[in-house]
Amino acid sequence: MKAAVLEGIEKLVVKDVPQPKPKDNEVLIKVNCCGICGTDLKLYKGDYTANCPVILGHEFVGEVVEVGREVKNLKVGDKVVPDPNESCGACDWCRSAQPCFCNNLAAYGVLRDGGFAEYAVCGEKGTYKIPQGLDDETASFTEPVSCAVHCLDKAAIKPGETVAIIGAGIMGQIFTQMLKNSGASRLIVISRSQWKLDLAKKSGATDTIKSQSFSQAKEDVLRLTNGSGVDIVIEAVGKTETVEESFSLAKKGGRILIFGFCPEGKEAKFIPFDVLSKELTILGSWVNPYTFPRALQILTSGKINLKPLISMRLKLENIIDGFKAMAEKPAGFMKALVFP
Repeated sequence: MKAAVLEGIEKLVVKDVPQPKPKDNEVLIKVNCCGICGTDLKLYKGDYTANCPVILGHEFVGEVVEVGREVKNLKVGDKVVPDPNESCGACDWCRSAQPCFCNNLAAYGVLRDGGFAEYAVCGEKGTYKIPQGLDDETASFTEPVSCAVHCLDKAAIKPGETVAIIGAGIMGQIFTQMLKNSGASRLIVISRSQWKLDLAKKSGATDTIKSQSFSQAKEDVLRLTNGSGVDIVIEAVGKTETVEESFSLAKKGGRILIFGFCPEGKEAKFIPFDVLSKELTILGSWVNPYTFPRALQILTSGKINLKPLISMRLKLENIIDGFKAMAEKPAGFMKALVFP
């Protein structure tokens, strides 16, 4: 079968590889489409560690074409979407209801082969049936939406609170659409890109800030909040400078959610006295424990509309064009889907 294999830093090769065979508790999935994620780009650039050589792609959807003999809840012909962060269920973290820290996390498309291929093998445990009426392209957003659900769970937003989202990329847009139904009284989106801010405004942002500097963003946020800052800051970029910016936007008693993946090993600075005197809460949001079913429900409900965020639809042999667009960020580009 054809697959896009990451063999090393900036070495992504489309080539023939053996078609995988499912184990007793696994299913073989014919991949219909797979989204290119910002994490894929960081794996490609070497900012995040992959188990090379590995088939990239973790936002995929497809059809079951073969089942292992111990599989009970899935059958050939089922339309499915796998949770790429499949936990083992047996380690101490899983048994303490914290599967995102699982010692044996599958991590499809990172540590194990993923969905940029004609076929992929996944465990039954982490593979979910797609509700009837949900199309493949929308279903491919299940994993990013499930991660956003976990982040918003951590944020514990109360009706009437104010929220600032740093970043208007794909995750910033998903957060904006989800937060417009949260009861937040003010939803501020911050970005350097005007066209992304215009899209965020259509998605439900009450205010947008085009910011080229920390000081400007802080001044605008304070102006919009009568000098107090926001209750919640969601950092959805994954850069140390935007993490540092988060501290200046939160009000006293505020919460800072670090969601974006900064490169491994990079350090960000903050002033401990500010955290102390303002009683700030700093939270991390790591992957998507137990949120896949809710993400599928959200996508099926029609409460959010992610189809307009799809900018490119690519054949597998043209996948590198999607990675180039992710890196260069041309005007109008938001999301690329690959159709193996």
